[in-house]
Amino acid sequence: MGGSRTDIWYLIGTLSVGGAERTLVDLANGLDPDRFDVTIWTILEPGPLAGDVHEHVTVRSLGAANKADLRAPLRFVSALRRHQPDILQSFLFYDNTLATIAGLACSQTTVITGVRAVPNDPSIPRSLVRRVTCRLADHIVSNSEAGIDFILEHGADPGSVSVVHNGRDLEAYRNGEATPELRESLEIPPDAPVVGTVGRLIERKGHYDLLEAWPLVLDDHPDAQLVIVGDGPERDGLEARARELGVWDSVHLPGTRDDVPALLDLMDVFAFPSHFEGLPGALLEAMAAGLPIVATPVDGNSELLDDEQSGLFVPVQAPDALASAICRLLSQESFATSISDEATHVATTDFSLERMVGDFTTVYEERPTY
Repeated sequence: MGGSRTDIWYLIGTLSVGGAERTLVDLANGLDPDRFDVTIWTILEPGPLAGDVHEHVTVRSLGAANKADLRAPLRFVSALRRHQPDILQSFLFYDNTLATIAGLACSQTTVITGVRAVPNDPSIPRSLVRRVTCRLADHIVSNSEAGIDFILEHGADPGSVSVVHNGRDLEAYRNGEATPELRESLEIPPDAPVVGTVGRLIERKGHYDLLEAWPLVLDDHPDAQLVIVGDGPERDGLEARARELGVWDSVHLPGTRDDVPALLDLMDVFAFPSHFEGLPGALLEAMAAGLPIVATPVDGNSELLDDEQSGLFVPVQAPDALASAICRLLSQESFATSISDEATHVATTDFSLERMVGDFTTVYEERPTY
């Protein structure tokens, strides 16, 4: 067990560029080092966000070649039994599964698992695994109210669940500055309106819906440009579809970037047509940046935005409605300003990094101990 400080181990596949990974790094960095001794374990290689981890946080890797490598879980269980940290916390499905199984070998460690997103079509095998692991965890933290409902439906104990909303370093996104050189590097004309989004290039993020909407946006705003920030398995497919639609000249895929605040400042409208979400950090960042937002009213998004007040909602997989909402925000400047101001107020009031770290600290202080 830990000494005067609480010994916390976090477990995650890898610190890739993603919402859960960003939240974990920000949480680990933000915890008071005088009160918490923090170690992040990655199953695979540490990943690019490991470079953002502060010196007082230890990063260790199990060195698995892939998640089918059974030697890594065995090494982790062995290390857990030797060190017996006060808390073991995980966030994502595979990591939750490993954490709860490992916790069986270390009864003195409090195991906290997570719910980060609510799938709209959960697979039967994963549902069965969740029904077992949610009963093995000592506590479950979701980043959304929808996640709590989801895990309770799988049999979790209502007395062992909490909501801790994501937080971000909002100041960084409020102060982003898009320079003329940034526009030039992306080959975006100086006065062109820019619609953008940020997220992994995976199908559920709705990027294909955004591309289907784009010809309709260009009908009303022929000089508009679309910037889709991020990388992932759908990159080639998105480029191919943009070419098929004849809009590739106005579409930009700059990949994963470390200047997201500046890219957000470049945008005039933020589009987030996800098919399902937890509590998306990218949407929260856009709110902090003061952008008018078009999004789908899926779980998570609807906990951040109110339709016609702090954003505009459109149905899932509805390119025509998405295009209409984007055009409205590009054309109605005063309305766009009013909803973006309200979104910034909500982000600043309810979703700061300090609040998130404080809420997790409360969970740790009130955890069951053995």
